[in-house]
Amino acid sequence: MGKCRCALELVQDRDWRLPRRHLVRPRVRPPGGDERQKGNTLVVKVDSPRDPTEYRLVPDSPGWEKPLSDPFKTSKPVALTTIKGSLIDFWHRPGWETQFGQDGNTGGIWQSVELIATGSLAVQGVKITPTLVRRDGALDGTAVVAVDLDLYNAADSTVRARINLEARGKNFESTEAVTKNKEFTLAPGRNPVKLVQTFEEPGLWWCWDHGEPNLYEMRITASIAGEVQDEVVETFGIRELTLDENGHWHLNGRRVFARGMRYHSSIWLGEGDQRLFEEDLGRMRELNINAIRIGSHVEQKAVYDLCDEMGFLVWQVFPLHWGNYADTDDVIERSAPMMSDMVGLLYNHPSIVMWSVFKEPYVYQFEPRPNLYGRLCEVMRDAARTVDPIRWVHKGDYEEGVQNVMTAGWGGVYDDFRQIHGEESPQKVEFGTVHVAPLETAKQILKPEEQWPPDWDRWYYLNLDPTWLTRQGIDVDSLSGLEELIERSQTWSARQIKESAEYIRQRKYKPNASMFLYFWSDPWPCLGGSGLLDYYRRKYKAYDIYGMVYSPVLVSIEWIKDKHVVGHEKTYPPGDDLIAKLWVTNDVHEEYEGVSLAWRIRDPNGDVVDEAVLKLSVPKDSSQVVDDVRWPIPSDVEGAYRMEAELADSEGRQLSRNYFEFRVTESGDAGR
Repeated sequence: MGKCRCALELVQDRDWRLPRRHLVRPRVRPPGGDERQKGNTLVVKVDSPRDPTEYRLVPDSPGWEKPLSDPFKTSKPVALTTIKGSLIDFWHRPGWETQFGQDGNTGGIWQSVELIATGSLAVQGVKITPTLVRRDGALDGTAVVAVDLDLYNAADSTVRARINLEARGKNFESTEAVTKNKEFTLAPGRNPVKLVQTFEEPGLWWCWDHGEPNLYEMRITASIAGEVQDEVVETFGIRELTLDENGHWHLNGRRVFARGMRYHSSIWLGEGDQRLFEEDLGRMRELNINAIRIGSHVEQKAVYDLCDEMGFLVWQVFPLHWGNYADTDDVIERSAPMMSDMVGLLYNHPSIVMWSVFKEPYVYQFEPRPNLYGRLCEVMRDAARTVDPIRWVHKGDYEEGVQNVMTAGWGGVYDDFRQIHGEESPQKVEFGTVHVAPLETAKQILKPEEQWPPDWDRWYYLNLDPTWLTRQGIDVDSLSGLEELIERSQTWSARQIKESAEYIRQRKYKPNASMFLYFWSDPWPCLGGSGLLDYYRRKYKAYDIYGMVYSPVLVSIEWIKDKHVVGHEKTYPPGDDLIAKLWVTNDVHEEYEGVSLAWRIRDPNGDVVDEAVLKLSVPKDSSQVVDDVRWPIPSDVEGAYRMEAELADSEGRQLSRNYFEFRVTESGDAGR
């Protein structure tokens, strides 16, 4: 029987799409009969309530008082019970850390669905599990693909059904024809069945920088007595992602480093469309990003489809965000099935390589805490594992080797990046800082009278904390206006993001295995953003340096000081020594012989005052110091200096370039 599709819009009673065909199967009246029964009516209830939690005042820290009126003083939810993750979290929406933190309601109808008519036998769910086969501990080149089907027999009696599987390459020419044909006896109602097929020469799915993201298409046909009752086409990939004892990622037996980005297309998820997603992910590829962390929400299906097709590694986080959630029995009872649904919904996407059940469950300001975390997180992890025993299920940030290293914005004030860069935490799932929105955006979201001098109540409502600017060394009262503030803030954050990324990559596998910038784009039109792009996809200054620091082969300069301060301008007094280490980080599984590394130091006039050329070999999948540089700064100079480095292969093709800027001044700080 064919499928009848109509342009209905449907919202379910949870916070994302349910797995394919997991909706209630209604009794549909056939045409004809009573005049009063000419058609069928589908009634949908939309419910996106505010969470009833109390908002409690958070006192300012001594010395960090905020110039806010009482209604806009920092307030945070005490114990949320509405499971929306970043779609209710006050850090990702209008109102921010005020009592208005749930403004800009997110919810309602945000996706299309299909109404599908089948015969008496329907395929309600498809779960495809590929396993790479090992012999004597080594991959033997074959794969076993298990297909679990949820079949629904609408007849009143047992039937004999034939299930046929056909798999072929979707975006590549597969070398083998894979078919499976088997009969099953099905009782009335739901019937789980399993089919297993060996692929002798599988085309593996790889992230884009390690190979081709090969995808298969499987056609599943359910028939009774030779008549097709239902037919489903499902896309899948054959791949394996494991974490070793050090937390390092191995894709299809090869160690890979995740140069990642956290992604949230918009807090109003219905705004996204195919064009936006293609542009976002295409630009990510251009900036050498190979991994995406989606959390804590679920994106539209088109995002995951594109990640499959374009070869991105995806780390999916369940919609629980911050420790402001209660762990009551009711919350656990509602969360755990939703966790299972999310995993089932996204299970067949080869791009998804790991799950998290909770983002930052330990971050909370009040006492007593509203939950014990272990109660909720353990049950959630068990719920995920019942659906997916293969992928790694991570409990929550700051556990199991997962760490956030934001500074001078979302993070605290750190004189030394080494203070927070945990040497035992291989997954750096958030790094970066905040900056003031581009001028065009600031003028778009602020009224003229709110722009300058700062209307701090409005600015704070729009996600800009005045203490962040102080942490970045910016004295707002001394500035000429909004334009100068934006220039200062974005310059600072671009330097902070660059230096943080370099430090993390230099320590690849010691301990770092993954890194994710916070965010790709701001998820709402805010004044204090943290993306490479704002909500309107206008660039922050950091955007233009990002492809450089995420280059698969990276040359970088680590300045050596008593303190490793990121973001602030680096200053030296005349007569001091510039001491630096030159690093080469190679994420490619190819050794480079006969590589040339040229470095030079330029004075304020652009003249070269020191330089050298090195010849070296770059091992595959490595990070190492290749040279130590010491340049005595003359005692009679001052101004802006720049150290540059270029890496070229044996044919003279540029592999990487980079720079380090510093200022020589009588007031130079040896700690910076």
